[in-house]
Amino acid sequence: MNNQLKSIVIIFLAVAAIIGFFWIANFLGSGEKTQSEKPLVICQPQNAPPEKQRCNWTTHIHATVKVFKNGTEILVRFEEGKLEGQHTHSEPNKLHWHGLIPVDPKTKEVADWSALEVQKIVADFKFSQEGTPKFIVNGKEVEPSYIWKDGDVIEIHYE
Repeated sequence: MNNQLKSIVIIFLAVAAIIGFFWIANFLGSGEKTQSEKPLVICQPQNAPPEKQRCNWTTHIHATVKVFKNGTEILVRFEEGKLEGQHTHSEPNKLHWHGLIPVDPKTKEVADWSALEVQKIVADFKFSQEGTPKFIVNGKEVEPSYIWKDGDVIEIHYE
């Protein structure tokens, strides 16, 4: 085999190895899991009476979010939003939320769900659209105070 052919074969194998490495890394462990987690109520200190506890509700949930201006979709990129609020990670338009919401230690119930209102998405992502947004969730128009849930498809429309 002449030197030129050897060089071509080596370059081809190197490129194939690099492509293979990235394909395997993406296929086997892209890092971000989009699997939701069951909600939990966590109280501290655990063995204290309720009046001495601080309790929080937590979970990791996802929704699809799409933003439109005059009917044209505006891509919601990955790594957008506040980590302590609504945000995206490894996929564009895939909304994530994981955090803590205070819970009444006696009833173990959340009193204020406002952290998950669809209108908070606009604030967390700092959309620079003019006008009042219209929110459509799972094909139905909802109030800005709608509390989004795992698996929702959320559209935010600016006209």
